[in-house]
Amino acid sequence: MKASISIKNGIFFLLPLMLMACGQSNTPAYKPQKHVVEIKDMKFQPEKLSVHKGDTVEWVNKDIVAHDVTENEKTWASPTLNMGDSWEKVITKSDAYFCSIHVIMKGELIVE
Repeated sequence: MKASISIKNGIFFLLPLMLMACGQSNTPAYKPQKHVVEIKDMKFQPEKLSVHKGDTVEWVNKDIVAHDVTENEKTWASPTLNMGDSWEKVITKSDAYFCSIHVIMKGELIVE
């Protein structure tokens, strides 16, 4: 009888530890954020942007000429963005990008 009481007490002691090990915690999960990069004066503003994996970045063309957003290795690209147009992408990794219409324009996404 004593052994069963001892085991029962041990289970009640270990149960909270087992739940914590299974990911049951009071820490809220990260909620993805939305960031905006303005395209104006022939620049991406900000030029470097730190984000978390899963965040969304929206590029908004506030310039008087058309631009696009093209990843350096061309694994992804926006359509041509005329003045007032925007395009967004969910970010999964750090990437450098440029405007393929005006190759001097460069930007960078840094996933933290």
